[in-house]
Amino acid sequence: MKKTIILTLILHFVIFLSINAQENIIQISGKISDKDTKEVLIGVSVLVQGTVSGTTTNNKGEFLFRTKIKFPFVLQFSSVGYKTTVVEVNSLSNKLNIELVTQSILGQEIVVTASRVEENILKSPVAIDKLDIRAIKQSAGGSFYDALENVKGVQMITSSLTFKVPNTRGFNIPNNFRFMQLVDGVDMQAATLGVPLGNAIGPTELDIESVEITPGAASALYGMNAINGLSNLQTKSPFRYQGLSLYQRTGVNHVDGKDL
Repeated sequence: MKKTIILTLILHFVIFLSINAQENIIQISGKISDKDTKEVLIGVSVLVQGTVSGTTTNNKGEFLFRTKIKFPFVLQFSSVGYKTTVVEVNSLSNKLNIELVTQSILGQEIVVTASRVEENILKSPVAIDKLDIRAIKQSAGGSFYDALENVKGVQMITSSLTFKVPNTRGFNIPNNFRFMQLVDGVDMQAATLGVPLGNAIGPTELDIESVEITPGAASALYGMNAINGLSNLQTKSPFRYQGLSLYQRTGVNHVDGKDL
């Protein structure tokens, strides 16, 4: 009899704790679209200001996440090519419908390569060019690395199928020792050869957020290997780009069948 009473009390206590825990959890959901075209926006970052709680929109422009933050709080919505929108939430009676406004980001982009700290591209102490995620997606090349050929002042040598060597300021050779390549500030040169093998050991297009090119001497910050310049590949943050992503490329050969 005593065991039954104890088990009943424990069960009621567990149920009480679970109910209280559920009461403290807030479910935030909504839909984000373009203010002008009314089209849904995919991959928009949704973040609770001052925390790491947030998510991104799915292929229907919808988002959903849970948090224990108390009212009121501020939600921040940001996406490449759109003005960052901040909304204060005091209650959640229904889903949020957010409309983002497009904006020109020329001169407002943030770079980190020039001084190793975040700064406005117009305030950087050296000349720097940047390929953002939108420019990379619109590139007509076989990979995002081919898009570097279209950057002002960049020369690309193709030594083999996957071995492309970028260079700035002349003096280009197939194994360019004078041009440095970084991934999030980390040198990506081959350990045995001491030269960067194109993007053979770098991240794929799926993980790239932007590419920053310094077409001049950067040896003061990055050493003598950067005497001709450097490229810094910035990857996506897992806190801003959540969820599952797939990357696949296919090719077709012998379409006419003459060479079979």
